[in-house]
Amino acid sequence: MLEWISNNSGPLTLIVQVLTALVWIAYLQIFITSFRRQRKSNILINRVAGNRDRAHLLVGNMGAEPINVCAFMADLCFNDGSEKRAIITEGLQDESDEEDKGVKQTRQGPLKTAEYRDLGAMGRLLDRALDEVGLPGRSDDVDTVTFTLAAEGSHDGYLVAGKQTFWVRRVDGDRAFLPQETNTIQIRKRKDRKALSKRLDQSLKDEAEQISNRATRAVKGAAEGARARTSF
Repeated sequence: MLEWISNNSGPLTLIVQVLTALVWIAYLQIFITSFRRQRKSNILINRVAGNRDRAHLLVGNMGAEPINVCAFMADLCFNDGSEKRAIITEGLQDESDEEDKGVKQTRQGPLKTAEYRDLGAMGRLLDRALDEVGLPGRSDDVDTVTFTLAAEGSHDGYLVAGKQTFWVRRVDGDRAFLPQETNTIQIRKRKDRKALSKRLDQSLKDEAEQISNRATRAVKGAAEGARARTSF
């Protein structure tokens, strides 16, 4: 036996080296898979405290790293098949409270691992989205509402997001919000994240245009007022 091993030491050494390399490759694959899983974002969007208007929408960061929430969106699908999209990042459920406005009235900001944030009452969020798209009071015509939370990852700043869709139904005269999926859908594909980023960029451009138009109208109004006063 020893003589056979001695005579075939070259091939045996090669086999041992190949097996050792395969073991290290397997360990490396396990390490890379575990590392990628830890770095993946995991945003939780969940309905709590019932399913009616006063139920609240919670978002949580279940990933291994902190995230910075940058936008909160609502996509409305109506019974006639039409769709409207709104960005409702600003304004929490206590919008009537004049105190502590600013930071407390925004859904933006960092979320640590296992930390959550209350985004407000479901009915209030739906009404806010309808106001944003210019259709106040049309909640009876809404079939589904999809809430999407977009955030920046901490390690490289790329956009991460999660979404959850709810059916909107009338039950005993109240609105009921029923989730279509058990788990939050994570938006990780490059194409989807790029489309989301373009949507946010367009929103900023629209906001800047609206402010510019308001400023232009204010200047024109002031000029017309000045001319009217000088004419007397």
